[in-house]
Amino acid sequence: MARKAAPKKSKKKPSASSSFRLSRRMKGILSAVALVIVLGFGNWFAHLPAARRAEFGALETSLEKLGLVTAGFTDAIGLTGRDASVPYSAKLPTQNKFFFGKIEITNSKKAVKDIKLLKRQGYWVGWSPMCGHPAYAVYTVPTSKVLDEPPERPAFMVDPEAPDCPDPSDYTRTGYDRGHMAPNYLIATRYGKAAQRETFFMSNIVPQSPVLNRGPWRILEQIVAKDLTKQDVELWVITGPVPAAKQTYISRGKARIPKGFFKIIASVKEGRLRAIGAYMPQNIRSDKHPRYCLTSIDAIEEMTGFNFFSALPEAEQEKLERVEPTRFWPEMEIF
Repeated sequence: MARKAAPKKSKKKPSASSSFRLSRRMKGILSAVALVIVLGFGNWFAHLPAARRAEFGALETSLEKLGLVTAGFTDAIGLTGRDASVPYSAKLPTQNKFFFGKIEITNSKKAVKDIKLLKRQGYWVGWSPMCGHPAYAVYTVPTSKVLDEPPERPAFMVDPEAPDCPDPSDYTRTGYDRGHMAPNYLIATRYGKAAQRETFFMSNIVPQSPVLNRGPWRILEQIVAKDLTKQDVELWVITGPVPAAKQTYISRGKARIPKGFFKIIASVKEGRLRAIGAYMPQNIRSDKHPRYCLTSIDAIEEMTGFNFFSALPEAEQEKLERVEPTRFWPEMEIF
């Protein structure tokens, strides 16, 4: 008896629901890939030199914010970013006015020349009677604190040692804040209440736009005082105003208005001297992150007419000062 042929098995068509699931999975993969590309582009943008970032025009602000999503993390683990550093085997500087060399005048047309050095408990200030404010302040940031938080802020005071020192009231209703060069929080927590009080001498104060003083400049001061010292390294800081081409004064004519401010931060770690330069203009955006204000020390020297790190050999000065850093120092080098 002939066997009946087995019925052919029909191929099961994928159901609409499984097709939908496949489509949804593919969309998820594509979305993840797109996100990685976008974040990668933002991270790449965050590490471009300032001149290159400016070429993006109206997109620069949005790309800055995008870059902040990942750049801080990849910098912290040492995966991204560029530093300025040179070998350093000399004895570390003590808390004095020279640090890595005397601050010298190289361009007399730009630099403030009538400087009187005033020693304070936590800092030195180069007072300029002609400007009615300091040309710079220098200070050391120890790793350990003497106070967890600063005491109540004292009142601003005329400095009896500073010739032609403005009165605190000279800044009233001028549209400018009384901007500290040696910062209140840092000096108070490292050197104590008496040292904090000296930061409120008007010889330590420069006209600073409220947007700058209460925004990006304040954040930069916090990075120096709180974040960079977590690496257990002592810091040396030079900070001051950048003169404007046209001389203008606050309304009572006692203090010259600069076009912006610079900060140089240095440390020595594992036999290398590292330095970070930053510049912030008076008209800065309130949401500008300090990482996008990093610049080379060469650029700061060009703006101010000063020469920094003069104790270094010329070749090492050049190597250290020409590099524009693109990050704050990483917390850990794992790559």
